[in-house]
Amino acid sequence: MYQTVDFGYGRNTVTGEFPAKNILNKLENRKIKALDDPRVEIINALNNPIDSPPLKDIVKPGEKIVVVISDITRSVGNRILIPVLLEQLTERMKIPKDDITILTATGTHRPHTSEELIRLVGEEVYRNYRIIDHEGAKKEDMVYLGTTSRGTPIYINKLAAEADRVITTGGIIYHSLAGFGGGKKSICPGICSYETIQANHKLILNDCNKGGGLHPGVGLGKTAGNPMAQDLIEIARRFKPHFMINTILNEKGQISRVVAGDIFTAHENGCKIVEEYFGLTVREQADFIVISCGGYPKDIDLYQATKAIENTMAAVRRGGRIILLAECSDGLGSQEVFDILVNYKSLKDREKALRDYFTIARAVGYIIAGCLEEKDIILVSSLPDDLVKRMGIIPKRSLKEALKDTLETLGPEAKGYLIPHASETVTFLKT
Repeated sequence: MYQTVDFGYGRNTVTGEFPAKNILNKLENRKIKALDDPRVEIINALNNPIDSPPLKDIVKPGEKIVVVISDITRSVGNRILIPVLLEQLTERMKIPKDDITILTATGTHRPHTSEELIRLVGEEVYRNYRIIDHEGAKKEDMVYLGTTSRGTPIYINKLAAEADRVITTGGIIYHSLAGFGGGKKSICPGICSYETIQANHKLILNDCNKGGGLHPGVGLGKTAGNPMAQDLIEIARRFKPHFMINTILNEKGQISRVVAGDIFTAHENGCKIVEEYFGLTVREQADFIVISCGGYPKDIDLYQATKAIENTMAAVRRGGRIILLAECSDGLGSQEVFDILVNYKSLKDREKALRDYFTIARAVGYIIAGCLEEKDIILVSSLPDDLVKRMGIIPKRSLKEALKDTLETLGPEAKGYLIPHASETVTFLKT
């Protein structure tokens, strides 16, 4: 008997046939339905926030308002969320448009082009509001708010620091370093200086006196013992925005939930929803897993595709194998991931390089390198075989070829999980 499963691959579908005896289960996150009318839910969230007065009782005419929004690299539903929020501010709360500044939370990312800003918020918002890109390298545009208990210097965007009211927006998802996206991450890395971001993000690494490596408290869904996440909370408490509104999207990128209010408690509420719908606990680790990002655009390049590996590597045992289907039509996506994997001989060397200069992409490369020390990764993609091999990854031209090689290597009785939407499905091992 065979089990047939479809996997997204670029804009196409790859159908896999698997001997039933080799499959433990097909793993899918719970489906979360798109809101029938996101506009109504956004307004309701503004009027009935969590652990906060309604927004109308916080902002007043005559005050200077800064609205912090996620940049073009984040899926939030900004083209729906931001126009509704601005409409409420101007029409219901009588805030003049000239008193509102939209500040993009670019963190360490480059500024937007005009075309990207229009894609981000829509042409009407682009034409009628002042939109400023945060530039973390410009220390002269920052205000110093002191140092966290972990030694992170807090430099925050002057526009936000000097505003009468700050409203943060964003999207809540699992995050491999901070535990969850959204919430406090709009502040740091969103509108902090490079120096602040570097110091905070390096906290994912264990103290060298304790052996170094990735801190055990860092990971998907981990916040309580996570030094980076706790430092982010401290930074956000020092700055303390006046109101937060965040979205949760489904696998199609549609707004499915909206939470608003206090940046800490409202965000925690949203994180619980993410856990409920996107987290999946497995009772045992498999010998192998077959994963797909779900197709384009989630597998547009290798950098985007690595999220599927990070999300699901807990489901496969040490010495096991991950088969990833990702077309990667735009190539690597990040030279930094490639460089970390190729230019260093050991995990220790990579760690030293990461401590010397930290970026998220280099951290992703470090995490994937750590995975490769414990498990094989087979990549079915359009990338050249030689390029894939240089990263320590096994290239294959088809799923059939990858499965055949896996069963020959691990044995005919090897057991695996099938995870067709690994960019959304986050696996945890039951302890």
